[in-house]
Amino acid sequence: MTIRLLHQTDLFRPYADPDDHLDLACVYALAAAGQLELGGVLVDFPPDDRPGRSPDVTGIAQLSYLTGLPTHMAVGSSVPYTHDRAALAALPRRDRAGAEFLLDYLRDSEGPAYISIVGSCRDLAIAAKLDPDLFRNKCAGIYLNAGTGHPDVAKQGGIEYNVRLNAAAYAATFDIPCPIYWMPCFETMRSDYTETKVERFGTFYRFKQSDVLPKLSPVLQSYFTYSLEARTDARYLQPLLAPRSDVSSYYTIHADRDMWSTACFFHMVSKAVDKAGKIIAGSNADDAVFGFRPVDIKCDPNGVTTWTNAGAESNRLLFEVKDPDSYASAMTVAMATLLGNIQ
Repeated sequence: MTIRLLHQTDLFRPYADPDDHLDLACVYALAAAGQLELGGVLVDFPPDDRPGRSPDVTGIAQLSYLTGLPTHMAVGSSVPYTHDRAALAALPRRDRAGAEFLLDYLRDSEGPAYISIVGSCRDLAIAAKLDPDLFRNKCAGIYLNAGTGHPDVAKQGGIEYNVRLNAAAYAATFDIPCPIYWMPCFETMRSDYTETKVERFGTFYRFKQSDVLPKLSPVLQSYFTYSLEARTDARYLQPLLAPRSDVSSYYTIHADRDMWSTACFFHMVSKAVDKAGKIIAGSNADDAVFGFRPVDIKCDPNGVTTWTNAGAESNRLLFEVKDPDSYASAMTVAMATLLGNIQ
């Protein structure tokens, strides 16, 4: 049966972090290749610490045009999640729209319906509070890209950004009655970000854009040029119609880019990545650079997690880097291959 995906993202223009534009392109690339059906894109309401930003409708429209795929989208709630179900039910229509969008997606799905979270958990938590049985019966899995994964709480460091957006919503996500694929952004939060590195229980990796962008189709290069240079001009289709005149700046080509969520897109379509960066069959293949292990997870109201290993029957799965030495290079190669589906 066709795999469906609703992708939730903090995709803004100007961007908060352009990794979200790369993630969205990966989602569209899978849809363009027929490996999944994109059921919708849910964009966070811009948080207070990101002034002057708006949901990037432009970036979604560009990828929709390039792939020829229609896209449903919604904007999330401006009001933080609370455990008070009555208060959630009384939210204004515009602040319920994201949660209702997610619930409608699940109701309409006949086959496996997945959700990827690469921003706030706010609208997901609201939706699950309003109709937990729908998640139990219809959601094949939530890929939760947030938090820190060190098994020792004392070594986790500070609260990761996606968690800070709405810690109560993040904590509530672990109570949703469906499979949760937890993908901590870091194993340990470091005060000096330049020292951040690949670790066993964190999805973080870094690549040079010069290792990916020149390998992509001219039109997709133009999409990234427009996004990475945070352009806001209204004629957003023109760079795609004349891509060879839309030359990337030196910075855009040569900058480093930090990434987190790439592995979830391969895993949900039962693919993995080997040490050389080849996309291979089998979501937990022995020669894959990443996998998932069954765990039991507890999360306090402040978003601090503790986890222990569990039996195979657990539907809480923790992301694990199996080969730290090859992980970053392998994911970079695999991502470039995937994005080649957009021509």
